[in-house]
Amino acid sequence: MASPPAAVRAALTDAFRVPAFLLPWADRFFEAGDLALIAALADGPRAAADVLQGVPGLTHAGLERAHRRGIVDLTADRSDAVTLADFHARYEVWAIFEGWKDVPDHIAEQVNEWELQAYSDGIGLDLAAIREGTLGGGGEAGYSYVLLSEAEELIDRRSSVFLWPCNCRAMYRRCARPVNVCLRFDNDRGLGWEISTERALAVLREADRAGLMHTAYVGEGAPDYGICNCCTDCCFPHVAARRLGVAGLWPTRRHRAVVDAAACTLCGRCASRCPFGAFVVQPEGGAGAAEGRDVVARRTGEAEGKSRSLLFAAAECRGCGLCATGCPETAIIMEPLR
Repeated sequence: MASPPAAVRAALTDAFRVPAFLLPWADRFFEAGDLALIAALADGPRAAADVLQGVPGLTHAGLERAHRRGIVDLTADRSDAVTLADFHARYEVWAIFEGWKDVPDHIAEQVNEWELQAYSDGIGLDLAAIREGTLGGGGEAGYSYVLLSEAEELIDRRSSVFLWPCNCRAMYRRCARPVNVCLRFDNDRGLGWEISTERALAVLREADRAGLMHTAYVGEGAPDYGICNCCTDCCFPHVAARRLGVAGLWPTRRHRAVVDAAACTLCGRCASRCPFGAFVVQPEGGAGAAEGRDVVARRTGEAEGKSRSLLFAAAECRGCGLCATGCPETAIIMEPLR
């Protein structure tokens, strides 16, 4: 595609909020009809009939498709008003369902940085209040780690669930964890796959076995969004928390791991599954890992030098429960925090 005309470029950057560095790559994200539609709505919402008449070749089906692809927003009842979406909506749909095509790596890094900055700005005030200890239970404070059993209960309350690819993992592509694991309770733009609660529970448990943490908004007044199954590499909340200096405070921790020393065999599975390094298995007399950690289990071998200890740093535990669900001896319970 040739560079868009000046008027279209202005509509893309001013009305649709496309970052300027992406304009040379506009053909990767937009079709010619998309650009005409964006230009037609650059000055504000218009009646559907006016839009259909003003954009050559646009049909009702084409308008619905533009809604699904994050170009426009249509009301749930499809009443007259057609509103321009923005590039945040378009980028999410594009990354999840349309692929990266041939966007170079440095462009991918730039657009992810742009998206992360916008996300961080949107939650920044709440996270600053969390850091200062002045935010109550509302807002982003409700975004929490939830145990597998709690996530199962959230799903059990639903009559159906929508399965989506994980938008964070689709955008960052930093790990090889499963992608089709986002369990939403609504179906924005009609793009998710409606699945039974039985299938949703199976997806949830598969995600847990793959070492993905479960997060959701909980508490009174919390949005009924759904359940995310997160890694620390790609998850926008975790990346933003590190950037904003609230890693360890947000997402909110609600539990802490407690080890039954008598039942623990020191297999090390908890250490390999913990995303935050709270557990360490160390040979007796080993140095370097014990600072800030307590010995929570010990096994003495018959041969000299075969003794081992399980060390635990409570400050690093986020209460996600992956250690407990992965323990073959059920030697770890998740204790609620006050």
